[in-house]
Amino acid sequence: MSKQQDQIFFRNFSLIVGALAVMMVIFLVTARIIGIDKAAEAERRAASVAERTAPMGEISIAGEAEPAPPPATMEVAAAETGGSADKGKQVYDGLCVSCHGSGIPGIPQLGDAAAWASRIAQGNDVLYQNAINGFTGASGMMMPPRGGGMDLSDNDVKAAVDYIVANSQ
Repeated sequence: MSKQQDQIFFRNFSLIVGALAVMMVIFLVTARIIGIDKAAEAERRAASVAERTAPMGEISIAGEAEPAPPPATMEVAAAETGGSADKGKQVYDGLCVSCHGSGIPGIPQLGDAAAWASRIAQGNDVLYQNAINGFTGASGMMMPPRGGGMDLSDNDVKAAVDYIVANSQ
Protein backbone atom coordinates (compact mmCIF):
# COMPACT_ATOMS: atom_id res chain seq x y z
CA MET A 1 0.00 0.00 0.00
CA SER A 2 2.82 2.34 0.66
CA LYS A 3 3.93 2.35 -2.96
CA GLN A 4 0.41 3.20 -4.09
CA GLN A 5 0.17 6.06 -1.57
CA ASP A 6 3.50 7.43 -2.76
CA GLN A 7 2.28 7.40 -6.34
CA ILE A 8 -0.90 9.23 -5.39
CA PHE A 9 1.09 11.80 -3.39
CA PHE A 10 3.53 12.47 -6.27
CA ARG A 11 0.68 12.69 -8.79
CA ASN A 12 -1.23 15.20 -6.62
CA PHE A 13 1.95 17.13 -5.84
CA SER A 14 2.84 17.31 -9.56
CA LEU A 15 -0.67 18.51 -10.41
CA ILE A 16 -0.49 21.29 -7.80
CA VAL A 17 2.99 22.44 -8.87
CA GLY A 18 1.90 22.36 -12.52
CA ALA A 19 -1.27 24.35 -11.73
CA LEU A 20 0.78 26.93 -9.81
CA ALA A 21 3.22 27.26 -12.73
CA VAL A 22 0.38 27.75 -15.22
CA MET A 23 -1.27 30.35 -12.92
CA MET A 24 2.05 32.18 -12.56
CA VAL A 25 2.48 32.37 -16.34
CA ILE A 26 -1.09 33.63 -16.73
CA PHE A 27 -0.54 36.32 -14.05
CA LEU A 28 2.75 37.46 -15.62
CA VAL A 29 1.25 37.71 -19.10
CA THR A 30 -1.81 39.56 -17.79
CA ALA A 31 0.32 41.98 -15.77
CA ARG A 32 2.51 42.65 -18.78
CA ILE A 33 -0.48 43.38 -21.02
CA ILE A 34 -2.27 45.57 -18.48
CA GLY A 35 0.89 47.30 -17.28
CA ILE A 36 1.97 48.73 -20.67
CA ASP A 37 1.10 52.40 -21.09
CA LYS A 38 1.62 52.88 -24.81
CA ALA A 39 1.15 56.67 -24.66
CA ALA A 40 3.78 57.09 -21.94
CA GLU A 41 6.16 54.76 -23.78
CA ALA A 42 5.71 56.72 -27.03
CA GLU A 43 6.27 60.02 -25.20
CA ARG A 44 9.45 58.72 -23.56
CA ARG A 45 10.77 57.48 -26.88
CA ALA A 46 9.87 60.75 -28.65
CA ALA A 47 11.74 62.80 -26.04
CA SER A 48 14.77 60.54 -26.34
CA VAL A 49 14.76 60.70 -30.15
CA ALA A 50 14.32 64.49 -30.12
CA GLU A 51 17.30 64.86 -27.78
CA ARG A 52 19.54 62.65 -29.93
CA THR A 53 18.54 64.31 -33.21
CA ALA A 54 18.48 67.95 -32.08
CA PRO A 55 20.35 70.31 -34.44
CA MET A 56 23.87 71.25 -33.40
CA GLY A 57 23.55 74.86 -34.58
CA GLU A 58 21.89 77.22 -36.99
CA ILE A 59 22.86 78.45 -40.43
CA SER A 60 22.81 82.17 -41.03
CA ILE A 61 22.85 83.45 -44.61
CA ALA A 62 24.13 86.96 -45.28
CA GLY A 63 21.36 89.39 -46.11
CA GLU A 64 18.62 87.50 -44.30
CA ALA A 65 17.18 88.37 -40.92
CA GLU A 66 19.51 87.02 -38.29
CA PRO A 67 17.94 84.43 -35.95
CA ALA A 68 17.81 85.12 -32.26
CA PRO A 69 21.02 83.95 -30.64
CA PRO A 70 20.79 80.66 -28.76
CA PRO A 71 21.19 80.71 -25.00
CA ALA A 72 24.84 81.05 -24.10
CA THR A 73 26.40 77.67 -23.68
CA MET A 74 29.88 78.85 -23.01
CA GLU A 75 31.10 80.32 -19.79
CA VAL A 76 32.74 83.04 -21.87
CA ALA A 77 29.48 84.38 -23.26
CA ALA A 78 27.50 83.99 -20.06
CA ALA A 79 29.71 86.04 -17.76
CA GLU A 80 29.85 89.80 -18.16
CA THR A 81 32.87 91.70 -16.98
CA GLY A 82 33.53 95.39 -16.75
CA GLY A 83 36.74 95.88 -18.73
CA SER A 84 37.48 95.11 -22.36
CA ALA A 85 40.87 93.65 -21.43
CA ASP A 86 39.21 91.31 -18.93
CA LYS A 87 36.63 90.29 -21.52
CA GLY A 88 39.36 89.68 -24.10
CA LYS A 89 41.30 87.44 -21.71
CA GLN A 90 38.10 85.66 -20.76
CA VAL A 91 37.18 84.98 -24.40
CA TYR A 92 40.75 83.91 -25.20
CA ASP A 93 40.89 81.54 -22.21
CA GLY A 94 37.48 80.06 -23.01
CA LEU A 95 37.76 79.62 -26.77
CA CYS A 96 40.83 80.99 -28.57
CA VAL A 97 43.38 79.11 -26.46
CA SER A 98 42.27 75.82 -28.02
CA CYS A 99 44.08 76.84 -31.25
CA HIS A 100 46.22 79.89 -30.45
CA GLY A 101 47.62 78.36 -27.27
CA SER A 102 47.96 74.71 -28.24
CA GLY A 103 51.04 74.77 -30.49
CA ILE A 104 49.24 73.61 -33.64
CA PRO A 105 51.58 74.20 -36.61
CA GLY A 106 50.50 76.98 -38.97
CA ILE A 107 48.49 78.81 -36.31
CA PRO A 108 50.10 81.84 -34.67
CA GLN A 109 50.42 81.25 -30.94
CA LEU A 110 49.84 83.81 -28.20
CA GLY A 111 53.12 85.57 -27.39
CA ASP A 112 54.88 84.61 -30.65
CA ALA A 113 55.84 88.11 -31.83
CA ALA A 114 57.46 86.85 -35.05
CA ALA A 115 54.34 84.97 -36.15
CA TRP A 116 52.05 87.89 -35.31
CA ALA A 117 54.23 90.72 -36.71
CA SER A 118 52.96 90.54 -40.31
CA ARG A 119 49.37 90.14 -39.13
CA ILE A 120 49.56 93.06 -36.70
CA ALA A 121 51.13 95.20 -39.45
CA GLN A 122 47.89 94.83 -41.48
CA GLY A 123 46.03 96.75 -38.78
CA ASN A 124 43.41 95.95 -36.22
CA ASP A 125 40.50 96.41 -38.65
CA VAL A 126 41.81 93.56 -40.84
CA LEU A 127 42.39 91.38 -37.78
CA TYR A 128 38.87 92.12 -36.52
CA GLN A 129 37.30 91.25 -39.88
CA ASN A 130 39.31 88.03 -40.17
CA ALA A 131 38.33 87.01 -36.65
CA ILE A 132 34.64 87.86 -37.12
CA ASN A 133 34.18 86.48 -40.65
CA GLY A 134 36.73 83.67 -40.62
CA PHE A 135 40.02 83.40 -42.51
CA THR A 136 42.24 80.85 -44.20
CA GLY A 137 45.89 81.77 -43.98
CA ALA A 138 48.82 80.97 -46.24
CA SER A 139 49.48 77.79 -44.24
CA GLY A 140 46.04 76.50 -45.23
CA MET A 141 44.81 76.45 -41.66
CA MET A 142 41.29 77.85 -41.41
CA MET A 143 40.03 80.03 -38.61
CA PRO A 144 36.25 79.63 -38.40
CA PRO A 145 34.08 82.75 -38.06
CA ARG A 146 34.20 84.04 -34.49
CA GLY A 147 36.68 81.28 -33.72
CA GLY A 148 33.79 78.82 -33.73
CA GLY A 149 32.02 80.65 -30.88
CA MET A 150 28.93 81.68 -32.82
CA ASP A 151 27.31 83.10 -29.69
CA LEU A 152 30.05 85.72 -29.27
CA SER A 153 29.26 89.34 -30.12
CA ASP A 154 31.49 91.43 -32.40
CA ASN A 155 32.73 93.32 -29.33
CA ASP A 156 33.69 90.05 -27.61
CA VAL A 157 35.68 88.94 -30.67
CA LYS A 158 37.38 92.35 -30.93
CA ALA A 159 38.28 92.22 -27.23
CA ALA A 160 39.89 88.81 -27.75
CA VAL A 161 41.83 90.11 -30.77
CA ASP A 162 43.01 93.10 -28.72
CA TYR A 163 44.13 90.75 -25.93
CA ILE A 164 46.07 88.52 -28.34
CA VAL A 165 47.70 91.50 -30.08
CA ALA A 166 48.67 93.11 -26.76
CA ASN A 167 50.30 89.89 -25.62
CA SER A 168 52.02 89.05 -28.92
CA GLN A 169 53.99 92.21 -29.74
